[in-house]
Amino acid sequence: MLINTSIDIKNVVETLNALHYELNNRLAGIQNDLSRGRSQDSQEQAQETENDEVLHALAADARKELIEIDNALSRIRNGTYGVCATCGDIINPERLAAYPMAVRCMDCTEK
Repeated sequence: MLINTSIDIKNVVETLNALHYELNNRLAGIQNDLSRGRSQDSQEQAQETENDEVLHALAADARKELIEIDNALSRIRNGTYGVCATCGDIINPERLAAYPMAVRCMDCTEK
């Protein structure tokens, strides 16, 4: 197995931990918004329901990204971070800088 030695792992871990913290805070805010009371006005209730749907979608996206971050941190711990899960080649460091949770190289992502 190849190991991507061109990556500053300490910086990646800091970035992933900062993203994790930010997403947890965002999820807490969403949960707070979702737990608020409902208006008595039926027109406002319709708008609140629509807003809640958006909040649920944002929460689902945040949870998905948290899983991706946890998986990236796990790959760092087991020494496979920066290695394509499909072909085993090294993932370009610029790709990892742009998307530190990347699991595949660009060639495998585009297939």
